[in-house]
Amino acid sequence: MSVVEEALREAEIEARSLMDIRKRDACEKAFLAVIKAVDQLLIKHGYPEPQRHGERFGYLRELERKVPEIGEAQISEKLGARFGKAHVACFYEGRVELAIEEVEKARQLVEEIKRLMKE
Repeated sequence: MSVVEEALREAEIEARSLMDIRKRDACEKAFLAVIKAVDQLLIKHGYPEPQRHGERFGYLRELERKVPEIGEAQISEKLGARFGKAHVACFYEGRVELAIEEVEKARQLVEEIKRLMKE
């Protein structure tokens, strides 16, 4: 099982926990899954694995300009939304009511990235 799938599987379980700390962990694992999926997409297109979020966003925006299908999918916009909601609001700020929705949105984004990788 890939780190992406493992993180999503764990996130889906933890998002339904009664414990707030597990819901926060669910959001962080969902965000990790998205990050790793984006990294795989970038590597597939010849980019180095990003070491920081700024590099990741920069490479991704460049890739979106080069590959119309990826640009139309607005992956950088969706990554930014997951960064703001799953990573910052849910994990750091403790807005655990977002956990289930953010895990689902992360799964949808990962599936979209997988489809783009097959094209």
